[in-house]
Amino acid sequence: MIIKKNVNTFALNLNKITMDDLNRLKVVLVEQKKTGKWLAEQLDVSVTTISRWCSNASQPDLQTLNKIAKVLNVNVKDLLTDNEK
Repeated sequence: MIIKKNVNTFALNLNKITMDDLNRLKVVLVEQKKTGKWLAEQLDVSVTTISRWCSNASQPDLQTLNKIAKVLNVNVKDLLTDNEK
């Protein structure tokens, strides 16, 4: 299953990612001119939850990260790392 493969790949690489790298969700939302409220509605979570993810107060689990990537039409990797680094 593709999702399971992606989850396993990113789980193995999470130890290489700093907390600053995990804040890509906020950047992707801005790039796509989407709001936290919009994303919250798409995922059926609270705006507060999205805010906490964007500020690194907490992080979505890998399954939710896959859902976020699907909703935003991006690769999960784009939410975790800056491809320009």
